[in-house]
Amino acid sequence: MPDHRDKYYYLAKKERYRSRAAFKLMEIQTKFDLLRPGQYVLEVGSSPGGWSQIITSITRNPVISVDINQMEPLDNVIFVRGKIEDPRTVDRIGEIMQGAGIKHFQGIVSDAMIHTSGIHDRDHASSYLLCQSVMNLVGRFLEDGGFVLLKQFQGDLTVQFVNQWKKHFRNSRTTKVSASRDSSSEIYIIFEGYVA
Repeated sequence: MPDHRDKYYYLAKKERYRSRAAFKLMEIQTKFDLLRPGQYVLEVGSSPGGWSQIITSITRNPVISVDINQMEPLDNVIFVRGKIEDPRTVDRIGEIMQGAGIKHFQGIVSDAMIHTSGIHDRDHASSYLLCQSVMNLVGRFLEDGGFVLLKQFQGDLTVQFVNQWKKHFRNSRTTKVSASRDSSSEIYIIFEGYVA
């Protein structure tokens, strides 16, 4: 049985991050400076909480985190268990925002990933659809000038996806991170400067 643990796995343990994914967000933050103190952020695909830890440490505000899997509690994280495609989940986010006095989010981030089948085209298509569900939240929840950061398995639909959504933002870019496994086709897509 191969050992899939790498230096980021061990670093996460050492630094007390809940997952190696924390280092992906740190690398993106170092490159693009998306997260700022005082922001409110919606996080999709949060469990086990590596990104949540980074987001709250920078913004110093509560983050609303959503995942289909349960997540152990974290300070300053309001967790919603559910599928982001489910209108009930989306309504629950709205209820929490209202209760917390949050009018809009300054950022929406998604490290969510589908359960992979090992068939690239199928996994890419599923990832594309998941990203569409995340982007469908923009009109309701994202503040004018806000940003979106999301993970996608790169494939034939990626350019179409970026072209579809970049017209609603001032800037768009894609990036890969060194903390991704070498065999992974995952990329991160960034949209900045939402035009509401």
